[in-house]
Amino acid sequence: MTAFNMLNYARIELARALVDNSGKTKGQLQAFAENPPADKNRNPRQPVHVVELEGDRWVKAENGALYVMETRSRRRPLPPINDIEFAAASWRRAVNALSPRDQAWIRYCYGFDLSFQLQREICEIIWQQQQKHLPDGLLNKTKKRLVSLVWLAAQEVAAQQGNESYKCYAGAALGRMMSVCPSTWLRVYAPHWLRMKEAVIALDETALIRTLVLRGELNTAEAVSNDAVG
Repeated sequence: MTAFNMLNYARIELARALVDNSGKTKGQLQAFAENPPADKNRNPRQPVHVVELEGDRWVKAENGALYVMETRSRRRPLPPINDIEFAAASWRRAVNALSPRDQAWIRYCYGFDLSFQLQREICEIIWQQQQKHLPDGLLNKTKKRLVSLVWLAAQEVAAQQGNESYKCYAGAALGRMMSVCPSTWLRVYAPHWLRMKEAVIALDETALIRTLVLRGELNTAEAVSNDAVG
């Protein structure tokens, strides 16, 4: 399998492993709130009555007894994890073992995690690399416009990974977004824009390769541990 195919394989498996399946079933409290499994007719409520306890003690109970049905709808309970999530557990372990910068990109691009902390981490990584190529004497106004392009570059590369038919932003459209003429965009901003996208692509490939390596190492360590136990 070529390196390109390996990266695509990792992209597919990561998107499958990081998908959020928490909304498929309701939580216990939500299910109780919508359909409380209590039968009031079997033991109808009575006014305040006296209950005898041990040691000839008597107390007044404000609530009557309730018959509560069994909460689970089947004799055999569902497994705590389904087959698909169990099969993808090795990918999630590998992602959790990544460095914060690699994990931020993987969770955003393939797990569709839009938390602000991950977005900030990705922007800081790209901008730190971009600062090395900024010319001396660059105007603050131009620098602020370049900063505004950082997250857009990350979004565009992430969209390309998830959709092969995605059409990239045209230079004229980006120039209008920056409120500059096309010639100024081509002369001043276009080289930085391409360099930002190259930095994001490098981040993507590096994170995928490290995920593949870590997954292999974790699987090997688990197999050795199982052989030792057996």
